[in-house]
Amino acid sequence: MKKATIFVFLLIFLTDQAFAQNLTSRNPVSFSSEPTSVEEFKFLHSSVATSPEGGVAMLVLAISLYGKNQDLGRKAIILSVLSKNRQKSTKQTAVDGVDLGAGDQYLLGQLDKYKMLPNGYWKGAEPSNGYTASLPLTVETYTNPYSGDESTGKIKLFVATRGASSFRPVSVEKDVDGLWRAKEMSSLFVGMMPAK
Repeated sequence: MKKATIFVFLLIFLTDQAFAQNLTSRNPVSFSSEPTSVEEFKFLHSSVATSPEGGVAMLVLAISLYGKNQDLGRKAIILSVLSKNRQKSTKQTAVDGVDLGAGDQYLLGQLDKYKMLPNGYWKGAEPSNGYTASLPLTVETYTNPYSGDESTGKIKLFVATRGASSFRPVSVEKDVDGLWRAKEMSSLFVGMMPAK
């Protein structure tokens, strides 16, 4: 009975969040497992980031990877960011000769500071369960009346989270290779409610 009451509360809470922000649901994106190498991430990225919600889901996956393996996660985040937002680099942290721009590099420090962030955007992850995600790993995104039109190659999506009072915006653009990547993602790196 207690689980049913919690489920009903969460359903009402999430419905109220979406209603309060005037949001419309996009197709959820799920992963059966996480990649274990940059090559696996690139392969997955090429098939998933063909839509705006796929591009956002790949960024969420990259953030999750960072929580487990900083080197792999950093490289995955670089690959998830719009190419014009990257900078050329020969550092060990770079991937394919590019690294994050200075502003985006700052955001990685937020992942170190807020330990709940790497899992905070998966469906089922919430403060009461220590941000433990449900399987398959699923990202839920939404648009609002001001999100823009994806036919222009630019759109703002809102990523569902149970760790904050509102869903988090991410602006994505279609990159030169036709894949969707994050242009502005700083809201995903803001703190959340602590795990209980």
